[in-house]
Amino acid sequence: MNPELTADALVQLVHRYYPADLGNEDPRYEQSEEGRRLEALLQAHVNPSPAWKEFMLRLSRELPDCWLWDTTIPRHDPCYECRVSLPGFQVGDPLYDCVVCMVSKLAPVYALYASHRDKNDPSEEGYWLRFPPFPPEFQSQETKLAALIESTFGYTRLPNDVLFTPVPDLVPRTANFVPGQAHLIDCLFTHYRW
Repeated sequence: MNPELTADALVQLVHRYYPADLGNEDPRYEQSEEGRRLEALLQAHVNPSPAWKEFMLRLSRELPDCWLWDTTIPRHDPCYECRVSLPGFQVGDPLYDCVVCMVSKLAPVYALYASHRDKNDPSEEGYWLRFPPFPPEFQSQETKLAALIESTFGYTRLPNDVLFTPVPDLVPRTANFVPGQAHLIDCLFTHYRW
């Protein structure tokens, strides 16, 4: 991994965008230097970047048997996000399996996770999220998405140990967290995963 993308370096980076030891409901949060810096970054990305537009076009061309959902929330999260169904999914199917890619706007990094939802199964097995290693049926999609992200953006995929590095003194802007709950994944991308 690039030495500038270590967990320690990324923790230092997110401290430039989130004020330490402040809850996001505190009026000082958004008025802080960090809060203003994050707001400026989000405003600069309200419209998708040319690279993200190119990536979405490449996805639609190279994965024609998959459904794509751009789930980016531009004014809230410092990442672009897209859900890519496994091949064969049709809208209305009770089984909804996909790989979700998150591309950070703060650093040249990305993350992937697998999402499974079976509307016919109300138990815990009917809904889950997995970070690598993915179940076998998700691995082909994972490989394709990683290659497309890396060839489009030149970004580095973060391993689980870096993604889940605690950042105990920060609270993501839109998370319903208290100090001590945040991890790098929440600050670099989004706290919301489904």
